[in-house]
Amino acid sequence: MDCVLRKSFDTRSVLKGERLDYWEERCSIDVVGLKCSTAEEDGFQAKFDHYNFGSFSVFDIAGQPHVICRSAETMRKYDKDSVFLTLVMGGTIFVNRRERCDVLTAGDLVLYDTNTPYIHGFADRARQVVFDVPGREFRARFPGWDLRDAVRIDGNSGPGVAVARAVRKTYSDVRARKYLAPEPALVHDIWSALEVSRDLVLGDGRMTAYHLGIIQRVRSYIRARLEDPHLNTEQVAEEIGMSSRQLNRILALHRLTVKKLILAERLEQARRLIERSGPGGVHMAELAYSCGFSGPSHFSKSFRKHFGSAPSEVRDASDGTQH
Repeated sequence: MDCVLRKSFDTRSVLKGERLDYWEERCSIDVVGLKCSTAEEDGFQAKFDHYNFGSFSVFDIAGQPHVICRSAETMRKYDKDSVFLTLVMGGTIFVNRRERCDVLTAGDLVLYDTNTPYIHGFADRARQVVFDVPGREFRARFPGWDLRDAVRIDGNSGPGVAVARAVRKTYSDVRARKYLAPEPALVHDIWSALEVSRDLVLGDGRMTAYHLGIIQRVRSYIRARLEDPHLNTEQVAEEIGMSSRQLNRILALHRLTVKKLILAERLEQARRLIERSGPGGVHMAELAYSCGFSGPSHFSKSFRKHFGSAPSEVRDASDGTQH
């Protein structure tokens, strides 16, 4: 049975004196636990649309100037382990976190988790789109990427433009959905945007928009052919339209090789299949071959080295609810 995908909440639907309480309640249920304040004399005005896809959520939030605080006390009361990828659609917003304040304008992005206290606000009438992804899944995909500090990405110049463009397109696809239904393409697009962000943020400062595009094209081609055990640098380079030597030279600038990217994509695919299947739900030998590994032994050793756990340990710890 189809279910309506979008829920909307608007403070103007309640009395002026009840709007802050209403906003805090709705945000704590749907978005994240917080406390809110405003200096608006005409009553606090804000609204959000919630698109719930199960494995991730998207929030389109617009409102007048206000400040929200997610304190340590609020975190204890409203526990939530998520990573927020936020695109500013209009106006000016700020994120004050760990004694640093980032100011963002339309087109910029900010990335942070919900496990560290922060103050966040609209400096004027503003609008933002927030992609809410599970913290556990984020850490599994991007081990070692510490988001205790907010990560600001300039979406109006340099390679950050590619990230902003990808996120904006993904949100357009979200809005085109009328009903709650499985949508693997949207999930893939969100993680791809986070991958691009990771490459940009954790790079050595030499990442250009051109290099960013090459790396993403390489990843996309590899994903489409993960089951091919003979996938190699020459095939990938031919698809990209350059020599193997030229492609390797670009990747080497960012401490990457085609071989490393192929292995990483196969391991990520295997981990997702294991977690989705739940305890006892997947045969490791069959999984190894289906993901392009030469055999179970190679797969198991590579998996443990990459994730720090054996495939069987991840399988037994999973509840089978990953999407």
